[in-house]
Amino acid sequence: MKPSRHAFTLIELLIVVAIIAILAAIAVPNLLEAQTRARVSRVKADLRTIATAIESYTVDNNRPPHDGFFGEPHWGWVNAQRQLTTPIAYMTTILRDPFQDPEFDDTTYPGHTHFLDGPLGRKNHAYDYGSAIWHGVPQGNSPGFVRNFRFSPWKIGSAGPDLRFVNEGSNYGMGEFYDPTNGTVSAGDIYRSRLGQH
Repeated sequence: MKPSRHAFTLIELLIVVAIIAILAAIAVPNLLEAQTRARVSRVKADLRTIATAIESYTVDNNRPPHDGFFGEPHWGWVNAQRQLTTPIAYMTTILRDPFQDPEFDDTTYPGHTHFLDGPLGRKNHAYDYGSAIWHGVPQGNSPGFVRNFRFSPWKIGSAGPDLRFVNEGSNYGMGEFYDPTNGTVSAGDIYRSRLGQH
């Protein structure tokens, strides 16, 4: 008597492949969403760290790190945050924004003061930093600065999951804030000021 041989039929194999494809179609977007949520969490933690350093610097120097005077060229995010690392290390290193805005390039900012890397190749930029001093807003005494930063003398932030800084000149370069309830790809930037997360 010959032993019976069992094998999958073509229909059974196609059904298994279809089930795997359906599971992958469900799992991959969820994985991408989880990665974005993890990066948002990292940004918020980084901004808390930088905010603590800025406040420590402010206590010692009676003003937040300087990014230039009103009506003069901006010194750049990196130059402003470098004051937090030297000569006194309020932070050990300048942190990189994991959400890189691709509109930033060498030709737009030839001094490279927004970038953490050297002059060649793709660069990583630092978190956006701005002070009320450079914006010409004494202690945030303006409707735009008040709306965005509630009288804070400084702000630090990220481009957010849409990878674009929302630029509205009437609000000192700030548009809407990122809201996770709109989904991880919603427009808006992630910012922190002296009074907390925005």
